[in-house]
Amino acid sequence: MNKWYAMLPACLLWTALAAPGFAGAADPQVRVYLDGKPIQFEVQPILENGTTLVQFRPIFENIGLKIGWDEATRTVTGTKNDLSIKLVIEDTDAYINDRLNELELAPRLIEGNTFVPLRFVSEASGKEVTWDGNTMSVHIISPANSTGPGNSGGTPGGGDYGTKRGDTDANKSERGDYTYPNGDRYTGQMVNGYPEGRGKLYNLGGKLLFDGMMTNGLPGDGRSKSYYENGQLEFDGNLKNGVRTGSGKQYSSTGSLLFDGTFSVGGREKGTLYYDNGDKYIGPFDNDKPSGAGKLVYKNGDVYEGDFFDGRREGKGTYKTTKGEKLIGDFKNNMMNGIISHYDIKGALLSVSEFSNDTLIRKVDMGNKSTTLPNTNSWAQPNRVKLENDRHQKLVNSIRENYNQNRKQLDDQIAQIRKDNPGTYTSQADYNKALKQAETKQTDISNRLNSLASDNSKAVEAAKAELNKQLTNVQTLITQIHTKGAAQQRIEALRDQLDFRRENYNNELKRANDQHLEIIKELK
Repeated sequence: MNKWYAMLPACLLWTALAAPGFAGAADPQVRVYLDGKPIQFEVQPILENGTTLVQFRPIFENIGLKIGWDEATRTVTGTKNDLSIKLVIEDTDAYINDRLNELELAPRLIEGNTFVPLRFVSEASGKEVTWDGNTMSVHIISPANSTGPGNSGGTPGGGDYGTKRGDTDANKSERGDYTYPNGDRYTGQMVNGYPEGRGKLYNLGGKLLFDGMMTNGLPGDGRSKSYYENGQLEFDGNLKNGVRTGSGKQYSSTGSLLFDGTFSVGGREKGTLYYDNGDKYIGPFDNDKPSGAGKLVYKNGDVYEGDFFDGRREGKGTYKTTKGEKLIGDFKNNMMNGIISHYDIKGALLSVSEFSNDTLIRKVDMGNKSTTLPNTNSWAQPNRVKLENDRHQKLVNSIRENYNQNRKQLDDQIAQIRKDNPGTYTSQADYNKALKQAETKQTDISNRLNSLASDNSKAVEAAKAELNKQLTNVQTLITQIHTKGAAQQRIEALRDQLDFRRENYNNELKRANDQHLEIIKELK
């Protein structure tokens, strides 16, 4: 298993403070009101991915919660009457009256201040929460008939706090470990001895593969993180039914950001794609490639806005240089192809030209002077082959590194079995041969004993005694052969895995090389 994609169950995502995109200190200030009165914060609330984070002390004190802080475990607690709220810094596990809940965003420390999810704390305290997008304000209301903890007992707001899907008195969630048949190890929330809830998955070598929600032992819904074999974060975002859906980020195996946007049915839907050479594309995708109306911002500052298809500039578009010149017209396969109008920085039309695959066919100057059109590929073309070669070499190195690591791991296991079982046969054929010889000898001795059964002379009795010793020895030998044979079978199974890894390695290399040759052919 190379990657696991999993997310938090939707039933406990406290994200109703909806607002598009990300917000920080430079964005409009978020105001918080409790029963119409403003709550004052020393550090302004933070709005991120639709969740408002606030300083914990002002919100706890205004709601009437007694504050507790455990420096050793970095745990914040709030208590009031029969209500207990427990939050841990940088952990999405939260507890209401010792029952587990999952947070969309974990509490965090920012410049010495502890921030917690506003909606979660408020609703856990029996309050109602509303968001006013026009005024960027959050309104916390204490219902007159609230029967939530901290008032007169019961469940706040009628919510299902502390209960996860499938978590009943007879089916309680608890922490534990589970090992999959392929050796991957899960540690986290369990129900009836099976992965259910938030947890982490490690491969056989102990490397983290996945951090998120599990449902019936498989990736579930919500937010999760998956990792490359080298330990680098590969994906951080939302899944639905184990498939990438909604907002998320992708990273390269070296840790650089590749994509930041939204996913649909496992593929990129819309967002920003970052290229290794410093370019970035912003817009929609199809089959994980830029397609539709988008914008490509080049490293040198030039910008193309227009149609894309299959990852290339294709259709109508506008290419604007850093000097302010514009080329407006038709593009195909990343090249000017058709009628191109050239404008200066003031918007005056300089020329109208016809191109075929970036080759000028005819140009008509619209003024008294002849003008030269900017080449939309001239600055980048010399580097594109090198960039592709570098990308291909990195991929090949990664494939080889993973294969060598897996091979060494299996070789070490085989060596350990041989060490623990001296004299292990070098092959299944050797084992079969030794067993057959021992069984043949056992049969011969038994037959000789049977032939002497009716003779009770002293010489025969002495011979029988010797034959019985030989029979005991050969039976002991057969037992040893079976033991060594079992070890040999384990070795054979590991050798089969080696063959399988080798075949996969060769196939991966072939795919990488074939793709590389195809890309180089297109670039040239």
